[in-house]
Amino acid sequence: MDSITQAIPGLLEHNQNVTYLHVASLALWVFEYLITMDMEIEYIWKSPHWSVVKVLYLAVRYGTYLDSCLNIVVQLFPSLSSISCKSLYNVTIWSIAIGMTTSEIILTFRVWAVWQKTRTMAIILTMFFIGILIPLYVNVGILGSSLTFAFQDLPIISGCLVSSARITLEEAMWGVLLSYDTVMMLFMLPPAYKAFITGGKTSMTKIVIRDGIIYYIYIFVLTLVNMVVQLKLSPDYFSLFTPIWRVVHSALCCRVVLNIREQGWKTVQVHCTTISGV
Repeated sequence: MDSITQAIPGLLEHNQNVTYLHVASLALWVFEYLITMDMEIEYIWKSPHWSVVKVLYLAVRYGTYLDSCLNIVVQLFPSLSSISCKSLYNVTIWSIAIGMTTSEIILTFRVWAVWQKTRTMAIILTMFFIGILIPLYVNVGILGSSLTFAFQDLPIISGCLVSSARITLEEAMWGVLLSYDTVMMLFMLPPAYKAFITGGKTSMTKIVIRDGIIYYIYIFVLTLVNMVVQLKLSPDYFSLFTPIWRVVHSALCCRVVLNIREQGWKTVQVHCTTISGV
């Protein structure tokens, strides 16, 4: 009992630290939503045409709210049993996994676009995406079933305290995602190089290349940080940076869509102005 009593203050402190970052991730997402809301209204809601990318954009944009709120519930909701915690964590983990893969589809569409939407590249990207999707979702399922929770019967505990998890599986998940993003980045380099040597430095080209390279660096660094945190810290920290990663990843993917649509609209306006002579 003494060892359990001594462990509680540390677990509560860890739980509080995780809660701070989860709340911060939601605040960051609300801030991102507010500063890009005008672009969304102009280039998404005012557009009369529905496409796969538009549907994916909306799924990522508003699905992230679900993830962020679920993350806070599992940290703050009082009187949760171990069974309730496991169910909530599984829903949260699957929501994040599906949201992340939806974001990756948007980034994959971008790579296909810079390759002129060729049939060969479509087949390659589809096969590669399926190849990472299957092990990713298998790991998610096993990880969710491996979670255990401690001290849920104590009245001073709010939310869920993770006592153990198969961290190696989550490390593998992040490794798979990191590998996929790296390959997508490599796929973008040949078209970028070709555009550079042929002088194809249009505004649209610059935006696609800029977003591809800079956004990849952001995601790469955050993924590495997430992997190190989960490898070095105790199991109750296993979800410490995941909400921040999810928010940043979603924000970058949504900005890819908004930036491309904004530039496309500007190009149309310039073309119409040139034709009209105004």
